[in-house]
Amino acid sequence: MIASLDTKCLLRWLLGDIPEQTEIITGLLDSPQSFTVADAAIIETIFVLEKVKKISRPAITQAVSAIIAQGNIKCSRAIFSETMLLYAAHPKLSAVDCYLSIVARQTGAMPLLTFDEKLANQAPGTKLLTRK
Repeated sequence: MIASLDTKCLLRWLLGDIPEQTEIITGLLDSPQSFTVADAAIIETIFVLEKVKKISRPAITQAVSAIIAQGNIKCSRAIFSETMLLYAAHPKLSAVDCYLSIVARQTGAMPLLTFDEKLANQAPGTKLLTRK
C-alpha cells in the first residue's frame, strides 16, 4: 500500500521544527514503506519555505532535492529537478511559473502562453500574449 504525504509532513521533515512530528515523519521515511507526494504539495512546500520561513532559494533548492532524492517517495522527479534549476537561475520567477514552464516543455504542450512579461522573457518555451 502506498500512502500520500502532505505539505506539513514535508515541512516537519525538512525543518525539524516540531520534534515529535519530525520524529514520526522521519521514522516513516526511514521505513520500507512507499509514499506519494503530489506536485501541489511540493509547490506549497516551496511557497512556505520562501514566503513564510524566508529561506533562501539555494536552501530551498537543496530541500526539494532532498525530497526528490528520497527513494521511497514517488513524485515528479524529472519535473522538479528541472523546475529547481530554473527557479535557482531566475530569482524573479516564482516556483509556480518555473513549474508551469517545465511541465509545458516536458509534456510537449508548448509554448506556454502567458500575459506575464517577466515569465515570457526568462523561461524558455513561453510566449507573451499580446493584441495583434
